[in-house]
Amino acid sequence: MAREKDSYYESAASYDALHKEEQVAKISLILQHLPIATHERLLDVGCGTGFSLDYWPCDAYGAEPSLAMIRQAPQRLQERIFHVRAEDLSIFHDDEFDIVVSITAIHHFAGLEDGLKELRRVGRGRFAFSVLRKSHRFSLIEKTIRQLFRVERVLEDNPHDSIFLCRKG
Repeated sequence: MAREKDSYYESAASYDALHKEEQVAKISLILQHLPIATHERLLDVGCGTGFSLDYWPCDAYGAEPSLAMIRQAPQRLQERIFHVRAEDLSIFHDDEFDIVVSITAIHHFAGLEDGLKELRRVGRGRFAFSVLRKSHRFSLIEKTIRQLFRVERVLEDNPHDSIFLCRKG
């Protein structure tokens, strides 16, 4: 598969120091509103260095297009992170995951609609998407989420993101 330039090549080493605290706060907020059982399977699309996999209370896996980010993940997590783009999750089966999340990554999807359709395809039922409100694509992202999913709740507890809690629509 052809890969585009890895935009995280330069910043991967400092990513956790710069963003982990903020990302963990979003995960904590999602967990307050989205019950997750330990036996469930979760896919975190755009998981970066994979630190989020330790925060989900279930069998969690990651999908990440940046090899530089995956290389920053602890060795024990690297085997649970797949080097794939959101727009092509073909390595996963339909309805393979009980829960699919994407924490502040959707605005990076090159093919927004294709990526969200793939998330819907591999997810069995529940979804959580954190979307950066200052993204120039925010309105388009929100519209596309609402077209492809049944939005049950939007959390706006922090100043930077809207978190969409959804089901298959």
